Amino acid sequence: MKGGVWRVAMLGLAVAAATLVFLGVEITQLAAEDRTAFTRGLTICGIGLLAVWFVFSRLSRHFGDLERLADRLSGGRSRIDLEPWAGGSGGEVGRLAAAASGLTRGGEQIAADGPLADGPLGRGPLGGGRMDRAVRAALVLTDDPLLIIDELGRVERLNPAAARLLEVEEGADIGKALLRDDLARAIERARGGGAPVSAVLRRTEEGELSARLVDLGLNSGVILSFPARGMANGAGLTAKRALTLRPAQPAAPLGDDEPLAALPFVALWVATAGVGPDSGPVIAVGTVRLAGSRIFPTVSLALLIDPIDPVPEAAAARHGIGTAMVAGERPFAAVWPAIQDALHNCIAVGIGIDQALAALARSAALAGVADPALPHGLDLGVLAAALDPALAGASPDRLAAAFGLHQHARNGPEGEALAVAELAAALFSRLTERGVLTQGQARALVAGRVAAGASGQAS
Repeated sequence: MKGGVWRVAMLGLAVAAATLVFLGVEITQLAAEDRTAFTRGLTICGIGLLAVWFVFSRLSRHFGDLERLADRLSGGRSRIDLEPWAGGSGGEVGRLAAAASGLTRGGEQIAADGPLADGPLGRGPLGGGRMDRAVRAALVLTDDPLLIIDELGRVERLNPAAARLLEVEEGADIGKALLRDDLARAIERARGGGAPVSAVLRRTEEGELSARLVDLGLNSGVILSFPARGMANGAGLTAKRALTLRPAQPAAPLGDDEPLAALPFVALWVATAGVGPDSGPVIAVGTVRLAGSRIFPTVSLALLIDPIDPVPEAAAARHGIGTAMVAGERPFAAVWPAIQDALHNCIAVGIGIDQALAALARSAALAGVADPALPHGLDLGVLAAALDPALAGASPDRLAAAFGLHQHARNGPEGEALAVAELAAALFSRLTERGVLTQGQARALVAGRVAAGASGQAS
């Protein structure tokens, strides 16, 4: 709603336009025989109509800017943490993210390197309106189509290349150009990664676009870039550019003869709201990808999930995640696609991995997921006990110490999943030293340990 001033101004302009049209009609009737007076009168009316249109366009833009400003001031946008980019390789997109953060963080200090980290908004050399102009200049200087959208999916800033590619303008809904489901899944992969991620986004009408995303933090928006490097028409993008992509290839089977050093693993940590670790709905998930013993910490996922019911104190004491931390987060059904993408075509590793996978299957069933398609698991605790029987039933801290791993704080799902990934990498290196080189040999070692444990209990 633009208020009474807008309505009065528009009424005045409408009256002025109607008057000019009426005068034009009268001139055509009264001065039809005098060509000079006829031409002069119509010219004056035409100029008057152009003036009315100019005033209308300026007022529309002015009131539109005021409305967007009021909307932003009342939005309560949260603080953006750009610490992962400090001294990092965020590149052009990362630097633009630092600039964009200055527009959404009020008077807080920007935690990013470079010329944009000059102090609180409004006091540094890029304070106030200069920060806005800096972001716009960065967008214009960027050759690739690039835009910033807020947490509601509205376009806040974009460069001309993005406007031509997506046929959108500032204030428009990005859902008119791109499918929201694809964008939501890409944002989930980008969240917490600390670096841009690549994704394929489908248009609402036809075609697909290759994109890179940077998530600016919870309730703080996203930067989208559509790389044009290597494209034949990179300098002259059309509004309907679409990429011809090969169909997705089926996942290769992860057989027993595959070497451990080349297998895709995902370190999985799951927290539940049950009194015991094997009961209750899932309330937190953390994953980190590995290729053999190589850890890729930026390819990670950290999620908190609202179970609706309060988290028992016994569960919170076990993993440190209580009701207040998960209140207001999304339910399991909303985050399941992101979890499924993180686990796709991988072998899940973790301490008590069977319990973690069972918890995911249980929550998926409650959420109405017909076929959760969970991966195979490899238990790191059992594997460590197979290498050293003295480690049977050892705690995560004791296992880390036994393999010489650095003890660091495990703050939430991301820290827990990274600790699991480090333990897995150390175990795979130790297995290689022992001559255990394939998945089949590792599983045989685990099976032997489980059989030995069962026979010991039977006796």
